[in-house]
Amino acid sequence: MRVSTVRRFADRVCTGVLRTGRVTTRLTKAVVREVELHGDRGIFAVLLGLDWALATANPFSPSYDTQTMAWLSIRYLRHHRLNNPRGKTKGILLPRCTRPGKVMAEGAAKADFFNVHRVTTEELRRIHIDRIPSRNDPAFAAGEEVSIGAVPMLEKYADLEFEWQQRNERRRYRVTPSTGRLHDRVGQVVRGLERSGAEIAVLPESTLSPSLLRQWRTLLRELPDHSRLQWALLGTGPLGDGSPPPNRAVLVDCRTGEAVLEQDKMAGFTVTPRVATTWRLPGEPHDKLAVEDISRGLDITVLESSLGRIAVFVCEDIKQSVQWEAKLQALGVSHILVPLFSSPISRQIARWDRQAAQRCVEEFGAWVILSNSLAVGAEMRTQPPLDPEDGFNCVVVGPHTREPVEYGDYDTQFCRADNAAAVSRVVHRNDGATGSAGGLPGVQRGWAS
Repeated sequence: MRVSTVRRFADRVCTGVLRTGRVTTRLTKAVVREVELHGDRGIFAVLLGLDWALATANPFSPSYDTQTMAWLSIRYLRHHRLNNPRGKTKGILLPRCTRPGKVMAEGAAKADFFNVHRVTTEELRRIHIDRIPSRNDPAFAAGEEVSIGAVPMLEKYADLEFEWQQRNERRRYRVTPSTGRLHDRVGQVVRGLERSGAEIAVLPESTLSPSLLRQWRTLLRELPDHSRLQWALLGTGPLGDGSPPPNRAVLVDCRTGEAVLEQDKMAGFTVTPRVATTWRLPGEPHDKLAVEDISRGLDITVLESSLGRIAVFVCEDIKQSVQWEAKLQALGVSHILVPLFSSPISRQIARWDRQAAQRCVEEFGAWVILSNSLAVGAEMRTQPPLDPEDGFNCVVVGPHTREPVEYGDYDTQFCRADNAAAVSRVVHRNDGATGSAGGLPGVQRGWAS
């Protein structure tokens, strides 16, 4: 069965399904005859035709919105899956909104040929998949860059409270924002984000407390109707029940102040004596390992939206993500927001943060937003001293093209803020080219093929 014949029969299957929106008895008989005639190639042609038909129910596909397939589009919007939620089939079928950013001359597996993801029950274990409600979804348009407003929020360690304890033969630490010092800064940041034209705000780790969260919600609800700001990841902090509390990230809808995603940090960061000395952390003596004093999260929340499939990894989570990568690839996660508390991000040397982001681009084609504060960089003591021109508090990494032909072909935007309340601006783009300098970094909407 030649390639042209496969395509011709696949087109017949697709056309037959789109004619009525169903697989009819007449089409089924034709399929059976073709499969009996051509075996595995016939089966492949059938699957390919069905895949093309399913693409019309995929909001990330250019052929989206065919009248006869409206029932399937509605099912996906209601149940964030294409298969019957009350059926006996295990797992879920999702429309594709991203592809791995690897260099591939040909498909490495059958799944590479299709525009749907079949996600098994095992791959869904410890994954909570949901959808951002329509009232909270800005309906981002295809082909338009979505602007990102990354704000450091923290200037120095004086903006934080460090607590060190010896418990159960372990030295433990907890870092929380100083609510009194940050109270006025929240208002500055909200006004700066609104003036910048950012559509999605991303703040770093350790910038949120219950009282600061209430303040954010109040001020965001007061934004003018014409504001472009849609979502804000308000950083992380000790929120929720538990002793100790989790280190929780909160993504809110800026029009309503409602939380649309909450994600607890899963991998605590262990402070070594060397890290404590280099970062000049308060609370000496630092003569032994110290573990992060948090209740760890167990699950990842993945949200369907008009932007794509969104997840949040808190700092160390993206470094220790091996157990999650296959799941996120199967789900087709397209955007990962990463609040950090770490040393400045380097352009000259791809350290753990950029390496982890680049791996996400290669393995499942996601856009990754790394958002750091200024606190560690302002306090660090290193030999030789840090190069001030090679320190960035925000880096956005994504697929440069839909089908890369060169290794390391990432769209990398290195961004810097002038102070803790300022919105980060692009200094370098694409590892050296000074494109879009001075503007906001941006991400693209998820795409199907």
